[in-house]
Amino acid sequence: MNHTVEQTAGDLVALEFDDELKAREVLLAFLRLQKHKSLLLEDAAIVTNNRKVRILQTRDTNPSQGALRGSWWGLLAGLWFGYAVPAALIGAALGALWAWRTDTGINDQQMKAVGRGLRAGNAAAFFLVKDAYPTHLIRELRRFDGRILHTTFDAETREQFEEALSSAA
Repeated sequence: MNHTVEQTAGDLVALEFDDELKAREVLLAFLRLQKHKSLLLEDAAIVTNNRKVRILQTRDTNPSQGALRGSWWGLLAGLWFGYAVPAALIGAALGALWAWRTDTGINDQQMKAVGRGLRAGNAAAFFLVKDAYPTHLIRELRRFDGRILHTTFDAETREQFEEALSSAA
């Protein structure tokens, strides 16, 4: 299976917490920062592994969502050309195929690999940050006990993130 990956420009940070609730709390904290214009999230996801890796992602389109969008576009095109039902079916098939073959936002394969390595009961929070004030992120991270799994932020910012996460302990 050869999926394409549409990685947008931005910095990725993956954090591990000792339970899913903490990962969700960090997601809410980052969404609040976004609301106050302290950062711009391209994508975010929570990954858990309770005998099966589960990904809850904010941006990725699954095949059923793609089929629904495709059917609407197909229906509109079909109404224009007089073949509404066949065009809607073709649109649904093309939309599902597009969603299945395209990975937008954070790479699903990378998240699954991290998920397989999680300790039982732990959760990972992934954030694709397009624009941010790192000092605001650091201030929020001080409230949470966790560890960095991966980041594309520079070494100095990574060190500040690690220090903030360890200060919560």
